[in-house]
Amino acid sequence: MNPIEENAGRILVTLVEKKMEYADGKTIESITGISVEDLNDAIFYLEELGAVDVQKFLGTHPYDFGIVMVNARGRYLYHEMQEKEKEVKESEGKKLLPERPINPVGSPYGFTDEDWEFVSLRKRDKRTLYVVFGLKYESEYYKTDLLLDNIKGFFEQAVKSYNEKFPKNQVKLDFEKLTAGLGEHLFNAIARDIIGADIAVFEASDHNPNVMIELGVALTWGVRVLPLRETKSPILPSDISGQTWITHEDSGGKILEEKFVAKLENMIERAIAKK
Repeated sequence: MNPIEENAGRILVTLVEKKMEYADGKTIESITGISVEDLNDAIFYLEELGAVDVQKFLGTHPYDFGIVMVNARGRYLYHEMQEKEKEVKESEGKKLLPERPINPVGSPYGFTDEDWEFVSLRKRDKRTLYVVFGLKYESEYYKTDLLLDNIKGFFEQAVKSYNEKFPKNQVKLDFEKLTAGLGEHLFNAIARDIIGADIAVFEASDHNPNVMIELGVALTWGVRVLPLRETKSPILPSDISGQTWITHEDSGGKILEEKFVAKLENMIERAIAKK
């Protein structure tokens, strides 16, 4: 049996049988005796299986997670493991836990293992803040290049403030404009970039269909969203008008939001803590 799978099974059994509603890394390590490195791999594997819910925040080093909670699927897998235990004894090496599906439940159509590896690496990279920006390239409400530069400038300012506040947890900014285009393959690449991002910015003044779809992808997958609209743009559709929109003027040169950089810094802090 793969050692990561074996450790994941031990952890799942421990959490369920000891009726632990939640546990941190130190507790799990002390009970199971699994090393920190192996523990981090096992928890990541359980999370990918959908067997546990994981909360991540700052200050958990050397663990890559804060708190682990077994969910309904985890308890289901535990009982499945117990059912198969006799079979496993009769057939040495048979797997207890199911293999991770190539495409997790609800994954975008066409996603490959490489796509999920890309997303996983970005989500685990605590030293980089990944920001993507979706917008219509030719707009009557703003100048595209100027808007990109202005919004990137606000993020650079907020990241600088974050690094001054947390000198031991320095992060760098990876700011990327989403690629425009049509086709299944290209859309998968765009979806991958959005799902792998820590924050997704969308400018929706033009009600552009592509931007609306991209916004939907971000909201569906729980990515932190920063939605923008120019003050003179038309009213947004009712199904997304409930979002907290940040209005701007002069192609993002002026943000009509009090203490915008401070709020952006808090958004960054939460995004990094989630990794």
